[in-house]
Amino acid sequence: MGGGRNQSFGHLGFTGTSIGIDPIRELEVIFLSNRVHPTRDNPAIKAFRPKLHDLIIQEISGQPE
Repeated sequence: MGGGRNQSFGHLGFTGTSIGIDPIRELEVIFLSNRVHPTRDNPAIKAFRPKLHDLIIQEISGQPE
């Protein structure tokens, strides 16, 4: 989801949820979180979510992103 494959795509939700899809590898990752608790001021999650999706897809598929 981070950039290795142009065919992968995803969606990021305001509360921290996200979904990443890699149709070539036939893999999907869904991350459910609550970034607004205890405060909405949590910019670190913006960088964390794509890295998490890439890591999970890499581990499941055995291939680097």
